[in-house]
Amino acid sequence: MKHARIPDFSQAVPVRITVSSKPVRVPVDRRYRNLPDETPPGAIEPWQAVAPVRPDTAHSCSPRFLDVAGELLAAVAIIGGGMVLTGLASLL
Repeated sequence: MKHARIPDFSQAVPVRITVSSKPVRVPVDRRYRNLPDETPPGAIEPWQAVAPVRPDTAHSCSPRFLDVAGELLAAVAIIGGGMVLTGLASLL
């Protein structure tokens, strides 16, 4: 019966490094050669990068109204349900 050799983890692992004399050239895909330039750092003001721009149109205001209305309805349901359950528990 052969037993597995348990490595000694207190010792460093030997590393073999082979250095070739030629630099390694990685082929670059043609799609990535002519990418458009990115804007350089500092080209825009910091407030432009952080400030939200929300146009006030009917298409942008209605989802926000529905979100607020849904949150209020959920809050009423949670609080009202808790009150009903508390009232039922006190009756029993």
